[in-house]
Amino acid sequence: MGDPSDAGARERPISESEFAKVLRDASPQASFFALLAGLPTHSDGVSRKHFWAIQEGAHQLETFLDNFHARNNRTYVLFAELVASIRNLAITGHTLGHVLVRFAKYGVEMPGSAEDGVSLLVAFPNQLLAATRFLSQSIAALIAAVHAEAQRLGVVPTTGSAPALGDSEIRDFRQHLPHDLVEERHDDVNGAVTVLLNQFLSVTERARRIRDLMPKRGADLRAFMTEHLGESEARVYKAAVHNLQSDYDTFVKPTQAHQRPELQRLRGHVSLAYHMLEVVNELVHFYERHEGRDNRGATQLEIARLVPPEQVLEHAVHFALRYAVEATLAAEPLVRQLLPQFLQHDTLELALPDGVHLHARPLNLIVRIVRKHEKPVEIVVDGESASANSLMGLILFVGRHPQRRKYTFRGDRGPLAHLRLLFESGLGERGLEKLPAELAYLRES
Repeated sequence: MGDPSDAGARERPISESEFAKVLRDASPQASFFALLAGLPTHSDGVSRKHFWAIQEGAHQLETFLDNFHARNNRTYVLFAELVASIRNLAITGHTLGHVLVRFAKYGVEMPGSAEDGVSLLVAFPNQLLAATRFLSQSIAALIAAVHAEAQRLGVVPTTGSAPALGDSEIRDFRQHLPHDLVEERHDDVNGAVTVLLNQFLSVTERARRIRDLMPKRGADLRAFMTEHLGESEARVYKAAVHNLQSDYDTFVKPTQAHQRPELQRLRGHVSLAYHMLEVVNELVHFYERHEGRDNRGATQLEIARLVPPEQVLEHAVHFALRYAVEATLAAEPLVRQLLPQFLQHDTLELALPDGVHLHARPLNLIVRIVRKHEKPVEIVVDGESASANSLMGLILFVGRHPQRRKYTFRGDRGPLAHLRLLFESGLGERGLEKLPAELAYLRES
């Protein structure tokens, strides 16, 4: 006899008529339709103040439908996809509402101009409101369709009343408690800021590549999505910016360094880029999941009729992605200005041990030390310098000074201390096993 708790091993199909009764009386269904009944009418669609409540209600119902595999059933697939689409677009709208409320506090500066000659900074609020209006109207169209589909299926709830959407639940959170918690943390905050700034510069390289690939208005956005901005690529870019935001909030925000206006402005640029990338990800997911050409069928065609795919891509690329890229690149000069202020600079002269020469193998160890610390270090000879972060650059630099036995290194104290240990232990030429414990990472392949 089997384990009676192992219900999943004996799942059984449920007929469409049986499920209609289950769905009609289900709490998530009743709550969602009661929520929709409580939404006030609006000339531009659903009010952005209600996006969060719609998202939560749709999420609960979507989970319930997924538990019954509704999206694998011909009768219920459209209903399930409509609910999922409402949730997807409500998340996007809520993110834009968050940005609208906080944008002025970000302190973002964007010197570029939009294609019509208007500065990006001036154009942003109007483009944000246009995107929000598109989402509001799209959600309203999807809600009307989900009502019609529920009527067709006979699953309109018979119980439940409209919840009161009071101001306390839909406020824009413009009020907040005083920000008076500042920890007296001094343990290498300069080092933490330096690592963060260098990580930001790595993200700007990705942003610059995307800007170079960005299609002009009127171009085939589907081709751009297919070749350069699929859902997985969009997630990678968002994750990189999210890491910046998380590291800032963990290592910098609780310290006195956060009181510096330049760092707060940098945090604002990161926040704007991150939220715009959230919008990109949600819209790309919506397009690929519900409207992409590869998925065309009756359900996808119906959703594409309600929410025009070309407008989804337009807002994803020419609004959200464009501003994510510009917010990132506009902060690069600020980052380069801040870096020298937080670097714990020092200068160290190191002599080659007898019988040791700087060829590719020891130079590679130098590069690995510098990259491990993620802080810039320069090698200097007679006023001429080169980055110690590049193996090829070091090989060329050392090749110009073949007789040199002493080299000066300039940079952060952390990597300089490890470079001293490397030189004192023979730059690995006596065997990597002879390196001190502090350099154990150099023994790893």
